[in-house]
This record gives sequence, structure tokens and C-alpha cells, in this order.
Amino acid sequence: MFQRLDAAGAPREASSWLAAADLGSLARSERPHVFFNFVGTLDGRAALDGSTKPLGGPADLEMLLSLRAAADAVLIGPGTVRAEGYGRLVGPKRRPTSPPAVLLSRRFDIPWEAGLFAAADQPVIVYGPADAGEPPAGIAAPVEVVRLDECTPARALADLRARGVRALLSEGGPTLFRSLLVDQLVDELFLTLTPVITGDEAELSIVSGGRLPDLARFSLRWILRSEDELFLRYAFAR
Repeated sequence: MFQRLDAAGAPREASSWLAAADLGSLARSERPHVFFNFVGTLDGRAALDGSTKPLGGPADLEMLLSLRAAADAVLIGPGTVRAEGYGRLVGPKRRPTSPPAVLLSRRFDIPWEAGLFAAADQPVIVYGPADAGEPPAGIAAPVEVVRLDECTPARALADLRARGVRALLSEGGPTLFRSLLVDQLVDELFLTLTPVITGDEAELSIVSGGRLPDLARFSLRWILRSEDELFLRYAFAR
């Protein structure tokens, strides 16, 4: 259960807080409402031994799965798919069909061996350049390759909105987050603050790729608490 710290009221399930947020209603006509989700340590690291899995506790997993269930599609960077593997994004108990996983790669460098592509009931949309090839034979997941003359996040988001996607969750990685921040295509950030310090300067933070051309400023929308973890919801301040 999650207790909101900046307002009175009883603790509620993550899905209840997200239902009240109604993220899909915030979509624009030209693109979905884009919200990123990350977990971070107290010293700003976003992974341990190259993976996010050791960082978050059961409440973090509950928030992650609830965000996926609330999304119409989930945007994941190819590098993150390669590192985390993935599988079916949302189990049938949360919703009967899993939201499509969306990958964007200008070089069409896709980790076809990842578990994401072994899930027969997990649809995948891959955006690539005009000369992108086909998925290799034997891929279990239903994969659609969308070839774009300009393979950019803005073009991909416009195509997703035309398909009816209103709420788009992204789980990064850090390079993808930076790219969308630079293009001002990020609307919200959900950040789990886990009470761990690793001191490992080799691990990535939630954003990487160099200093942003302009500072990305956010305003706080809520703080939820579950045991020792904090769940922060920020809106991009335009």
C-alpha cells in the first residue's frame, strides 16, 4: 500500500493512485502523454551490476507493473532491452492483453535474442530507418517493423498517437531519456527513491549522454511512501 505524504487519506494501491491520475486524458492531439519511470539510489545510481532489478523492493515492482497496466504502450530503448531481457510486460491478471512494447533504433540495432521477443503474447512495434530489414525467423512475439524516412522520437510518437496510443510509459534507458528531454517530449517522471547507497561511480544515472543544452526543470506532483521507499511524481515544467 502507498501512503501519500502531502495529503491526508488512507493508503491505497498503486493502481488506485494511477487511475486517479488518468494519464491518458493528458494526451495531446499530436502525440501521447509521455511519462518515464526509473528507480534510483540515494547516491543517484540507476542500476547495480548493470541491472535495475536489485535496486527496487516489492513496492517498486508493484508501481512498475501498475504503470505498465495504465499505459497504452511501453517505449524501451534497445540497450535497456538488451540489459534487462524483459518478457511479457503485463500479466493477464492485470489486463487481458499486454500493451505493445515499442523500440526505436535509427541503426536498426535490435537485440532479437532478448526474452521480450520470445513471448508469443507480447506485441512489439519496432521503429527503424527506411531501409530497416525484417525480424529474424523464429521470433515468437508478433513484431511490426515501421520504417520511417526520418527515424526520430517525434515521428515515432506521432505514429503511435495516430494508432490511438494516449498514455506512453518509457522505462528508458538513460540515453533515450536524454534524447526525449532535449526534444521536449517528456511530460512526467515517476522516480522511485530506494534507500540504498552503492558508491559505484561506474553505474549509470537516470540520464546519460552529456550535459543537456538547457536544464530540464520539473515540478512535484506527489510523494508516495511504502515502507522505506519514496515514489516521486514530477511534471516537466515548460
